[in-house]
Amino acid sequence: MSSGKFASITAGLLARKGEARPWPALTMDEPPAPLPWRPAAAAPPPPPGDTKDKNCVLRMSAHDYERLGILAVKAGVTRQHLLKQAVAEFLAARGAQYGCACLGACNSNCGRAE
Repeated sequence: MSSGKFASITAGLLARKGEARPWPALTMDEPPAPLPWRPAAAAPPPPPGDTKDKNCVLRMSAHDYERLGILAVKAGVTRQHLLKQAVAEFLAARGAQYGCACLGACNSNCGRAE
């Protein structure tokens, strides 16, 4: 492509790593105006919160896995939902047993025997 409207790539256009400098026409005082054919930069997304579920692996026999699947089909939910429900009920019962719903996971020393 030896067209006259494109600049040829020469060593003058390249910079070594760490030696790049801003174009002389731009200053740091004034940010460049967005070009009319490009949309303005969108705001960055908010940082993710800690609301994401954590993973935990549970090993069970093939027989129990099948039984859990049958219960899930009969209840119209997934195996995952049944397991989460069972763990929530277990933790609630243990929290009542130990007198603290957090089971010592908070920093307020509530209900912990000393």
